[in-house]
Amino acid sequence: MPFQLRLRQLPFYCLLFIVTYLSTMPSVETPGVDLSDKVLHFLAYFGVTGAAYFGFPKASWRLAVFVILWGIGIELVQWQLPTRMFELLDILANSLGCLAGWQLMKGLRHLYQRIIA
Repeated sequence: MPFQLRLRQLPFYCLLFIVTYLSTMPSVETPGVDLSDKVLHFLAYFGVTGAAYFGFPKASWRLAVFVILWGIGIELVQWQLPTRMFELLDILANSLGCLAGWQLMKGLRHLYQRIIA
């Protein structure tokens, strides 16, 4: 089946690109655990996963797993970059944001379907 880009998928691809770009550009932060940094990680992956859920309406939980693995991959890339740091807490924040985004979008879709039916 050939690749077809649908308009509803565009937010997912744009957010994935933006998160990847911002995660690999040189960091200007100081080392250490910054709570606001973890909140930003959570929100970024929450948004990416929410956009993925609605961009691919027939997708299964495997799409959420893909986004989690993407986040882990970005952290592994950061480990190799001299201007970035690998952090397990970033992976945790990314994964929790992804799971929360998926569950919320799934719940909203279920609620929407119950209201319409």
